[in-house]
Amino acid sequence: MFSSLFIRTVLLTSIVITVTAINLAQTSEAITQFGKLEILISGFNNNEGECWFAIDNSEDVYEREDTVWIGKILPIKNNQVIVVIDSLDYGEYAVRVFHDENSNGKIDTNFLGIPDEDYGYSNDASAWFGPPSWEKAKFIFNQPKMTINIHID
Repeated sequence: MFSSLFIRTVLLTSIVITVTAINLAQTSEAITQFGKLEILISGFNNNEGECWFAIDNSEDVYEREDTVWIGKILPIKNNQVIVVIDSLDYGEYAVRVFHDENSNGKIDTNFLGIPDEDYGYSNDASAWFGPPSWEKAKFIFNQPKMTINIHID
């Protein structure tokens, strides 16, 4: 009926097609290792000044005071700020924000060093005697679309 050469050719072709399909599926997964992150920042008492926004992609960057991974100075509208980052690689991140209400480019503090202007961190991590640790503020971004909320106070 069918020659053994024909059967071997069909089987070999089937194996090649299956392996190719598996490789394409794995390649497709690797290509889609990014997504859209939406950050909703609320708790502003007014729309005066700006929101200073930073997102860091490592503990080293997060703990440095002289640098951020992505930083923006954003207007406040309706007592909130919405930040959208398209095509963000999957990974660990931490967000920190503060309300520069008087637009002087820094977070104002009282004589004890306690901030007079509102601030917040991802996971609404609390800050006692300095910023929260990377472990408290970090979150894992691993979805095609994700929204996080930060409430400043």
